[in-house]
Amino acid sequence: MPQPVEPVMPQPVEPAAPRPEAPITSQPVEPAAPRPEAPITSQPVEPAVIPPPPKRHPRHKDMDQPARITADQIIRDRNTDTVTAKGHVEVIQSGRVLTADQISYDLATDVATAQGHVVLTEPTGDVTFAKYMQLSGNLKNGVARRIRLLMADRSRLVAASATRIGGVRTDFTDTVYTPCRPCRAHPDRTPLWEAKAARVVHDQIDHTIIYHDAWLDFAGVPFAYTPYLSRPDPTIRRKSGFLLPTIASNSTLGSSVTLPYYLVLGKYADLTLRPRFFLPGTATSSTTATPRTQPDTPLSHVLLDGELRWNPPHGHTMTQGSVTQDPFSGDIRDNVYAKGLFDLNRTWRAGYLVENQSDNSYSDVYGYRIPSDKPWLTTRPYIEGFGQRDYVMAESYVFQGITTNTDNFKTTPIVLPHIVYDHTSAPNKWGATWSLKSDFLNYYRQDGTSAERLSNILDWRMPYITSDGEDYTLTTSLRGDVYHSYDPAYLDPSATSNSAVAGRIDPQIALKWRDPFINDSIALPQIITPVVMLAASPNGLNPANIPNEDSIDFQLNDTNVLRPNRLAGLDRVEGGLRGGYGLRWSAGNGVISAELAQGWRAHADSTFGPDSGFSGHFSDYVGHVTLVPIPIVSLGDRFELAQKGGSIRRNEINLSTGTSMLNNSFSYYQFDNLSTATAYYGRRQQLSDTLTTALTRYWSTQASITYDFTYGPLYWTGKAIYDDDCFAVVASMTRNLTYTTGYKPGYTVALNLVFKTLGQVPFNLLSTH
Repeated sequence: MPQPVEPVMPQPVEPAAPRPEAPITSQPVEPAAPRPEAPITSQPVEPAVIPPPPKRHPRHKDMDQPARITADQIIRDRNTDTVTAKGHVEVIQSGRVLTADQISYDLATDVATAQGHVVLTEPTGDVTFAKYMQLSGNLKNGVARRIRLLMADRSRLVAASATRIGGVRTDFTDTVYTPCRPCRAHPDRTPLWEAKAARVVHDQIDHTIIYHDAWLDFAGVPFAYTPYLSRPDPTIRRKSGFLLPTIASNSTLGSSVTLPYYLVLGKYADLTLRPRFFLPGTATSSTTATPRTQPDTPLSHVLLDGELRWNPPHGHTMTQGSVTQDPFSGDIRDNVYAKGLFDLNRTWRAGYLVENQSDNSYSDVYGYRIPSDKPWLTTRPYIEGFGQRDYVMAESYVFQGITTNTDNFKTTPIVLPHIVYDHTSAPNKWGATWSLKSDFLNYYRQDGTSAERLSNILDWRMPYITSDGEDYTLTTSLRGDVYHSYDPAYLDPSATSNSAVAGRIDPQIALKWRDPFINDSIALPQIITPVVMLAASPNGLNPANIPNEDSIDFQLNDTNVLRPNRLAGLDRVEGGLRGGYGLRWSAGNGVISAELAQGWRAHADSTFGPDSGFSGHFSDYVGHVTLVPIPIVSLGDRFELAQKGGSIRRNEINLSTGTSMLNNSFSYYQFDNLSTATAYYGRRQQLSDTLTTALTRYWSTQASITYDFTYGPLYWTGKAIYDDDCFAVVASMTRNLTYTTGYKPGYTVALNLVFKTLGQVPFNLLSTH
């Protein structure tokens, strides 16, 4: 008779993972390919031959440690040389935890058989549930019947049988996989999508899950089959392999197929290759309908595209590039977009931005969005340092125009270098500070003005607040500028008329005063603040032999009207006796706020242009109004009113209403005539509106339109999105009515299906550009 014995163990331990009380799935599922020779059963079966571990399996540091067993009762049968544990049995070894109602261990064969509510928890977080499981003594090899697997990312897998090999590989037969969570109201409902396979192999060394003879069911209906499918398991974020292809149709480029490949290059780097193959005979000319004049080449039928990413601990880079050959003209067309930022040490960092394309219409024709949304491309390397009270930066600029008005490379400047230094002292006992700002700039043109500039500004600032709350700020500064300008296209070494050296000294004093009046009424608290600025410096400090590069673009607004120098940049300075005054008002603790201000100057010269809003002694009125009566309504308006007559010269309105369930964003822009030294812009009015809805937990829609009062609609788009825990679909339709060289107005229709944890299937259904 077997005699009961006391369990021998180091000490009781707490379970590593609680035993789930509910199964992963509430109903059995039909296997993808039933196998009569391996019936699904919950009864014990004859012991199977447990396969040996693979030779490549690395040795775990604690794999030889003894198992720790806890149970309500442990019985050893010396006749059969077995140990049986009953009642709340838990076995812990090498980070794995096995729990069951009963476990029998054969000491001779080193095989354990678990029955009743069997749960095996892996160190990776995967949890396996079974009615019956047979395992080796170290829990790394075994077989199981009728199992359910809950993976670390909460996705689920059901299988008729499973074989565990070496603790690093599991073979499943007749499997059903889904990342969809069971419906709380209807747990028996079929998941939105599930993958069925005759055989699934989970390799924990390669971190892959491989499906053989797999069907993808959507809403219970099979709609896709593949003999082989591989994907990374939930324990890793990146793995090399082919991504799902993209099919597109474009009226200019024709039909195409993109076959992307993702390549892991190391711990911090990866590369995505996206070759795009154009189907022969489906393209039209990228600019006109002219017949083909160049012979076919392999590059004329493919767009080679790639994106390299490198993200080390103290920086990041991204480089995207593409190249193809125009099938009609034979020209090589390409683009490069790259950016990076690196922390060199705790003080210094360096970065770069590279934007370049072969021609003006490349980004529009081939669908590469310019991140800055500007009519030019910028290349900028830079380095900068940060001190406690110092800042230094050196940079260079190269520009490329991508419109017919800005693409003359001979007149486009190259900036090399631009160096900035800024130092601000600590406040003294009265709160006064002094600062030094230095700026060196060198720019070059093949045709046009080139120059070097050195500018230094030394200023002293003293704030003072009286006992009754009046706030004064006194500022004095001394500025010195030196310029050397020339025109390389017309410069004669024997002449001096095309080269000039100029300079200026600009002493300035300014005083700013404000006095807030506070009404702390409980019903409507208010703050009214009058503001006055007065400044003085010499007149006539903008001679013609000082070139103007960075002060051309001036727009009067409420942020600069009360500054001593209202101009942007350093090439132009404001002189004479001048000032400004304004009134600020807020009420209801920020519910509503407003400001109205005007500038003036004693000497009306040509510093400001005729359409700048400040051509006379007094400027236009500028201000803003902000209203937030309730959290779901926000209104902002910035405006400029003509000094004579009060007509609206600029108006920028932004209105946002609603919550995340229903939100509308409306913008209206009106700009009066504007002229600069290089261009003239007529009166413009434009509005845009975006309506977003999220009426259910999973469904949302978005519609937007941009309308010009002169040219009519410029752009509209509609989008419908479904997004749940395991599936997402994005359907969009866009109408673009703008025209640029080589890019025609047209429609774009796209559909993107996202099977979460498995991949996405994008479709570019229509593009008529």
